[in-house]
Amino acid sequence: MKLFKRTVAFIIALTVTVSVLAACNSESTVSRLNDNGGLRVGYCSCSEADDAPFVLESKEGKASEGITGEPASNVADSFGTNAVFTRVNTAESYDKLMDGSVDCLWNCPPPSKALVSSVRTIETGLYYRQVIMTTSASKINRLADVKGKSLAVVSGSDAQVELHNASVMEKSLKKIIICSNMQQVLQKLASGEVQCAAVDEPQAIYAAAHFKEKGTDFKYIKTPIAESGLVIVTRADDADLCSLLAEKYVSLSQKNVIKELCQKYGLDVMLSSAMKDNPAEVNT
Repeated sequence: MKLFKRTVAFIIALTVTVSVLAACNSESTVSRLNDNGGLRVGYCSCSEADDAPFVLESKEGKASEGITGEPASNVADSFGTNAVFTRVNTAESYDKLMDGSVDCLWNCPPPSKALVSSVRTIETGLYYRQVIMTTSASKINRLADVKGKSLAVVSGSDAQVELHNASVMEKSLKKIIICSNMQQVLQKLASGEVQCAAVDEPQAIYAAAHFKEKGTDFKYIKTPIAESGLVIVTRADDADLCSLLAEKYVSLSQKNVIKELCQKYGLDVMLSSAMKDNPAEVNT
């Protein structure tokens, strides 16, 4: 009986010690964030300004709105600090993370095989497609119909990458016009300069809803080119920050904050089955 009591006492003491250490680690992490001016969020963007609907500038001129901007700001607030957003291009995003220029990456491509062991990833449960978009009046209804057509795509977008990966489709096109933003893509579709476009569906949906040239409606080919997952990434040696981010993001999801944001920006298409329960999975 005494042995049992001593064992129980040891387990309780160990649990308390682990809890205290975790609390200390969290305090140390938050202190470090504050010393660096806040939670430094790097986000990939192919836009010159806002990357709507992922990150938009608020009325105060801060990049704190959108389905990436608002959760990141909310998470930072829960730490007692603020989110500092840095736009990075896809090619340099992981270099910025590994050299310590940013604390985490949001809305960037998943790490390559060479980097998997150097980072920790949080699967947010949000997935979006890269699709072929055209006008409602178009006779393009399947992927094979784009053969011989002119196509527009936003430079640096996931859609451009996936179009290049789909080399058979890319080579079958008459011409590819590179645009700097979604508005240009929609304008070229509306004017008839191109017959179709390869787009990241969330940006396309948001841009089409705010498209100023009335009289043009758009549709998507049902079969996507590819599908991407929105992930949050930290360095492998920043385990405590990764744990804190996952915990806070899960909390936001359980309160339906993420779901409501997707609905706010008209992105119900991004509400996957993973959103029903715990959306975050940490790959250590």
